Amino acid sequence: MISQRNKSAMKNPWVIGLILCFTVFLMGNVTFIYLAFKEAPDLVSSDFYERGERYEETLRKAQQKKQLKWTGVLIAPQEIKVNQTQSYDVVIQGSEAQSVEITAITFHAYRPSDANADFETNMMGQQAGLYTTDIAFPLAGSWDVIVEVKQDDKRLLLTKRLTVLP
Repeated sequence: MISQRNKSAMKNPWVIGLILCFTVFLMGNVTFIYLAFKEAPDLVSSDFYERGERYEETLRKAQQKKQLKWTGVLIAPQEIKVNQTQSYDVVIQGSEAQSVEITAITFHAYRPSDANADFETNMMGQQAGLYTTDIAFPLAGSWDVIVEVKQDDKRLLLTKRLTVLP
């Protein structure tokens, strides 16, 4: 008979197995939550299914991106607040840190929980390789930002997840 004073229940393999299963379940959930916040916002687009079907084209674009040898960095403010206009910069460099002449650069902001709040704006060149825009996010929460850089038929995408504070 097991009583409150008897500690032998913790030595039972069934109890240890249940505790182990519960711990593995919790660790799996924590891992999935971490990966959800870490991954790039590729499924934010309204036509993500159609994009997925065009897998060969996606592979070809990835190969073109490697051949471009462009690097880019999106520079966002440390603290972003609702309805506060702040400057967002993008630095684009070609191979061997040379500046690249860009024909168009667009800042797309997607709100995963509300597609009606999505917006986009063109970025303006400040100097060779440096582009900027001033933006005020209308809602607090997570925003997925995709900066699309175009030079004729060449294209580079920079992605970043931002958190807007109330």
